[in-house]
Amino acid sequence: MYPVPALSEQLEREWASELSAYFTVGVDEIRAPARPWFEFPNGSLRIELMDGSVVQFNYAIFIVNESKKAVAVFTEHCGNHIYPYHEAKVYRDEVLVYAQA
Repeated sequence: MYPVPALSEQLEREWASELSAYFTVGVDEIRAPARPWFEFPNGSLRIELMDGSVVQFNYAIFIVNESKKAVAVFTEHCGNHIYPYHEAKVYRDEVLVYAQA
């Protein structure tokens, strides 16, 4: 398997309970191959990190887990990613929707 799909699947497994809560489906449904409920919103998602780095995606969702100290991003076309949440800011269509203090 290519690295991007393999890492994306790994992140989905590691964040299955968070994805389950986000989409309000069972954890078993998160792991199932057919997932019609796994929808991505139109628009942009931008994350600003503590060092000034910025990442931006279209058709993406984010989930913050404070115990993991991470922001996970799940995208429709560009894989899944994880970032540190320390001082992170998340913008949906240029509107601040999360800021970790």
